[in-house]
Amino acid sequence: MKGAVTMFEKGQRFETSHDNESYEFVGKWSGSMVLAPESDENAEVLIYTEGEINELLDDGKLKLLDVPEMVMG
Repeated sequence: MKGAVTMFEKGQRFETSHDNESYEFVGKWSGSMVLAPESDENAEVLIYTEGEINELLDDGKLKLLDVPEMVMG
């Protein structure tokens, strides 16, 4: 995986390339990431492993919309 993100954080936002639907990483289920749609009309969540998310990002099928700022103490 060329541009693999090593750790995703709750609240990160993604967009699908096929319909430009935006999703938010809301938590995990059985070790997989759960992405919930931000649109009220869409009730279908996406569930992928971190490896699958990275593959979708590398293939351009999913786009990371924002990256939370790192807090340095």
